[in-house]
Amino acid sequence: MMSVMSFSLLADVEDFSEKRDEEILTASLTHPSLFAILVDRYEDAFLRKAEGNVKSREEAEDIVQETFTKIYFNARRFVPQEGATFRSWGYKILVNTTFTHYQKMK
Repeated sequence: MMSVMSFSLLADVEDFSEKRDEEILTASLTHPSLFAILVDRYEDAFLRKAEGNVKSREEAEDIVQETFTKIYFNARRFVPQEGATFRSWGYKILVNTTFTHYQKMK
């Protein structure tokens, strides 16, 4: 049986599923469960990008997990600017995390 609290969180997620990434990121600061929407939207694409660079699914999964952690913990630093979306910011973090991982492996 679903509790009232989990039902409320599920309703929040459904209400935000059509929102822009930037709005979801901002809302996730006070409602962390909403961050799952961004993970759902970007996880597969991030995995493809990371795996294309490191050639290992396991390493790519570690990189993507670290990337989402960095995105979440630095969410307050994100400032929407013309030409700079959440998507471009997220990919920049992914590329930097992949590069750092690659340098450590060398």
